[in-house]
Amino acid sequence: MYKIRGKITEVQEQQINTDKGDFLKKLVTIEDLDTGFGHIQQFEIFGQEKINLIEHSKKLEQGQVVDIDFYIKSREYKTKFYNTLMVKEIRIQDRQTIENIASDNTPF
Repeated sequence: MYKIRGKITEVQEQQINTDKGDFLKKLVTIEDLDTGFGHIQQFEIFGQEKINLIEHSKKLEQGQVVDIDFYIKSREYKTKFYNTLMVKEIRIQDRQTIENIASDNTPF
């Protein structure tokens, strides 16, 4: 399991239609706050049940600071590997925590 803290820059929903049924996934793009370099990462939340579980108390929105627990899912296709950062849990930080992060702008 991996962890990262960042500020949400974009939230997208995608409807996936397959022979096995219709599925919903949410893509959450964040700017990394821990390294000081502003790396951009995109995470996936797959399935309506998982989305509802994560957003049970508050909807994910642009500008929120979040802590994300995630794992890396890899797939091989035509001898190439593709990686997806899959969300295990997201915690939305409150306003006081955000102010503390903003005042500590040291990269390490």
